[in-house]
Amino acid sequence: MQTQALEYFAEIARSGSLRQASETFDIVPSAISRQIAQLEHQLGLQLFERHTRGMTLTEAGKVLLAHVDQNERQLDALRNQLDDLSALRRGSVRLAVVEAVAHRFLPAAIADFSRHHPGIEFQVSVCGTNEVAGRLLSNTAEIAMAFNSPSRDDLMLQARIAQPLQLVCAPGHALLGSGKVSMAQLDGLPAALPDRSFGIRRMVDRAQEAAGVRFKIMLESDSLQLIKNVVSATSLVTFMPPMTFTREQNNGTLLAIDLQDAAFMRASIDVITARGHGMSLAARQFLEALVAQARDRG
Repeated sequence: MQTQALEYFAEIARSGSLRQASETFDIVPSAISRQIAQLEHQLGLQLFERHTRGMTLTEAGKVLLAHVDQNERQLDALRNQLDDLSALRRGSVRLAVVEAVAHRFLPAAIADFSRHHPGIEFQVSVCGTNEVAGRLLSNTAEIAMAFNSPSRDDLMLQARIAQPLQLVCAPGHALLGSGKVSMAQLDGLPAALPDRSFGIRRMVDRAQEAAGVRFKIMLESDSLQLIKNVVSATSLVTFMPPMTFTREQNNGTLLAIDLQDAAFMRASIDVITARGHGMSLAARQFLEALVAQARDRG
């Protein structure tokens, strides 16, 4: 059914007058009458009873008017939803991030964005660096933050936050006060390490192999929070980027020691997206906010 014919039909149905419809649309009555006749022919039903004082709906006309009214309400709702999306009054952002950013950086970024756009919803998956990339490529996430993200043609680096990997221990540890430490000094040291789904662990393993040393791994976990809690209460050491243990460092329950290995100094948290994948307006705006915050961190 032609949209224009339905508009003419609805106006006549509501006003009861072909002449009124003619004035509303600024078109001659005969043109509107032809459109209504074609509509009735198409449906095989009479839509109006014609009277000298106007036109009234048949039962078929009443059914069609209800259909037109429902469509108009749905169209209005669609317009409102699209307006809300364009003005960021509603929408969603899907993220996949490593645990390192889940403690302070990401919560602060979401809180700041939400103050300006309170209607935007966030879906955040916390996982290892390898899974982060997989979620981007499977389109279950639009934006990801990973530790030392792999260089791949199907991924785009949007921003990089320098996060040199540090040795982390409890106050009073024997290594404190010795300045930067080398991997050779850590041979046989009892350690708590994240499992191999973490970019941190892969970097540590490569450094161990290059230096020909081995840690005595007393705890392996997929939870950085658990590792921090154990290290703060024992003589075990671990490796983490600074943003992971800022709170504990500030309250004195964990301390950091710089490492001499150049690869540790080049470590970073990367903001990445999938090449060729589209993003919602909300995701694009949040990505801009993340990139700006990464730039501010220098």
